[in-house]
Amino acid sequence: MMTKGRIRAIAVAACVATMLTGCSGRIPTSSSNDSASLINLSPNTPAASGGVDSATWALYRDPTTLDPATAFDYPENTVIATMCDALLRQKPDGSIASGLASEYRYRTPTALALTIRPGVTFWDGKPLTADDVVFSLERNRDPKLGGFYGKVFDRVSTITAEDAKTVLITLTQPDYWLTGELSAMPGIVVEKAFAQQQGQKFGTPDGGTMCTGPYRLAKWTPGESLKLAANSAYWDSTLTPLTKNIAFKGIPDAATLTTGLTTGEIDGSWITDTSNLSQLQRTSTVSVHSGPTLETEFLIPSNLTGVLGDIRVRQALSLAFDRRSFINAAYAGNALEPRLSTNPGTWGYAKDSFNAAWNAAPEVTRDLDRAKQLIREAGATGKPLVIGTSTGMATVATVSNAWLEVATAIGLDAKLSNVSPENYINFFTDPKAREGVDAFSTTTYGDYADPAALISTYVLPGGNQNYSGYENPALTDLLNAARAEADPAARARDVIEAEKLVMHDLPWIPVAHPTSFLVLNNKLTGAPTSFCYMQSPALAMLGARG
Repeated sequence: MMTKGRIRAIAVAACVATMLTGCSGRIPTSSSNDSASLINLSPNTPAASGGVDSATWALYRDPTTLDPATAFDYPENTVIATMCDALLRQKPDGSIASGLASEYRYRTPTALALTIRPGVTFWDGKPLTADDVVFSLERNRDPKLGGFYGKVFDRVSTITAEDAKTVLITLTQPDYWLTGELSAMPGIVVEKAFAQQQGQKFGTPDGGTMCTGPYRLAKWTPGESLKLAANSAYWDSTLTPLTKNIAFKGIPDAATLTTGLTTGEIDGSWITDTSNLSQLQRTSTVSVHSGPTLETEFLIPSNLTGVLGDIRVRQALSLAFDRRSFINAAYAGNALEPRLSTNPGTWGYAKDSFNAAWNAAPEVTRDLDRAKQLIREAGATGKPLVIGTSTGMATVATVSNAWLEVATAIGLDAKLSNVSPENYINFFTDPKAREGVDAFSTTTYGDYADPAALISTYVLPGGNQNYSGYENPALTDLLNAARAEADPAARARDVIEAEKLVMHDLPWIPVAHPTSFLVLNNKLTGAPTSFCYMQSPALAMLGARG
């Protein structure tokens, strides 16, 4: 369950606010308009043929913490997931498997038992214990820690070590979303004694961290690099690290990243800024892979007391936006126009049911005349709409300008409210920052492959991304039913019905479902293309290309 807004850099620099007339900044790939091919992307690259000594991996910025309880963005998640294991593990195809818990079972709908995998040790050689697991989970529930995942445990009553190998989580209500969260940052296990010894320094460059994963922290020099070394005693023989040393570097600038990838200074990256995508696709020294992801780009109505409080206005904006042109410009065609509100990459279970619902859902066809009619019916012509933006962030500014042009064209009195790049994140975290703003843009995702993992955060009352106070009792009932449903097929039926209500109400307006973008030096392979890299040790598979 995501807890804070995350900004994914979406670059459309070549297409400046021409959503009404169509963009032409980039050439779509051959599969750009083939929904089936984008839904059924391979989550893997070919397996590596052997090991390599080292690799340099780019992040869009430097990590700020290695504490999983406070990690919620691409850089931190990527690094922590490479070093640390969760109780359960996300597979490249979105399914969930055992992790540090070798078995997990609901004894009753309100009692989840976890069997701690024997023979696992932390990097310092100390054995993994049930006390480490209880400590790590309880940290998320400690309000003094100020972590991001307390909401995930809101149905948890107690977390106890029944014996040396069993942890029992008792619940106030059935919660079948919890196993998904235990495969993500909330389920990461750290060494209790080490974390207590480090205190406030835990997760910082001074304190470091102590985990059980395939790589250990070797050296963290803020502003320079964060270096990992392979854990020769790693417990999972199927993920024995193939690359001996990995150096993470924060590279915010797309041009610098492109140069680094082209020259071989950088060996790979799951890129979040797509402005260099077409150039990288033409570069002979690297390969660009598209894979399934949990991400969707949205316009987020954050104030329903204004013009966006009328469903017809939200529907009109959605109808007026030229998604195909935007997708061609921003993603070189590698994104889907949303028939449902979440990316097909979120179908981690009951895929046939979700796929059938997708095919049955109507296409979102641009209809400017109908959009104008809805604005007139809502009596919204000439009413104000303020869109949050940041001219210091080219990607955000471009998308915001596109929405400005669309809103103006259908008759709204639209304008932008500009903030600094440093303050744009405050739209997600500070109610005062959202005062006077009706909507803003982002690309975001849930913590695991279930549409409900993201939807629940912005439609449920009290949801940690429900900035507008939106509420639909029918939608709440469906999601609560899904959370309490043990049978995946029945759970999927509830989620699909919830999706239909989301697409009608548009509490958030989905713009595009992009693919994941992995760029690799042609000497390397093995890393998954899918979004699992955010929660599981995917880089352990990175190695030599035969």
